[in-house]
Amino acid sequence: MKIGLFSDPHYCHIEIPSPRRFTLSYKKITEAMECFKAEGVELVICLGDLVDDCRNDEDNVRSIDKIVALIRSYGIPFYCLMGNHDYQNFTREEFNRLTGGAYPPARLDVSNSTFLFLDCNYGDDGRVYEPGKVNWVDTRLPEEQLNALKANLADPTVKNAYVFAHQSIENEVEEHHIVHNAAEIRDALAASDKVRAMLQGHYHPGHDTTIDGVTYHTVAAMCEGETNPYEIFEIE
Repeated sequence: MKIGLFSDPHYCHIEIPSPRRFTLSYKKITEAMECFKAEGVELVICLGDLVDDCRNDEDNVRSIDKIVALIRSYGIPFYCLMGNHDYQNFTREEFNRLTGGAYPPARLDVSNSTFLFLDCNYGDDGRVYEPGKVNWVDTRLPEEQLNALKANLADPTVKNAYVFAHQSIENEVEEHHIVHNAAEIRDALAASDKVRAMLQGHYHPGHDTTIDGVTYHTVAAMCEGETNPYEIFEIE
């Protein structure tokens, strides 16, 4: 099975002063979706920060409606994790209604594999991020989701697991990008002996490593410069 991956497009339909190229992400996602369709991709996943802040609510909704309509027009099933920038604009309920997603901990069983989606947009106080109340360096997977992850990995019907999150679960990138209880999550992934890959975004340069037998792959940010680092990832 082929899945299409991209991360951190930070799309905004108007020009916002920044070194990041927000408006270019529409063209980049178009290129990615054309490639995914041509290559027979069966599922497209955005690893978070789909949109950026256009500075007012109406423009924020216009941006997400425009980019989701583009992605959906290709007829390939689509799942989008929320990133910290998405939370800056929308509540979980609003974002999932606009994208057609589901709240993590979400599980998707496909062929011989299980996809597990995490949401680490919580502070150490246990509160989920809210628009206007996002501290991107204060990030944690809540206990409820950690327990659900462990339960899913202990499920005897799960043979090959792929886990997805926006923030970094590995420990080799710049520390502010790392989830505060990442070590506990890594222990759960390694102990299961079922996790084939942990796929994440957030750290814009991208990164690859292996920890305790688990592959950690960080997809580079689409919003940076002229490059377009979308990927096709083949699942066993």
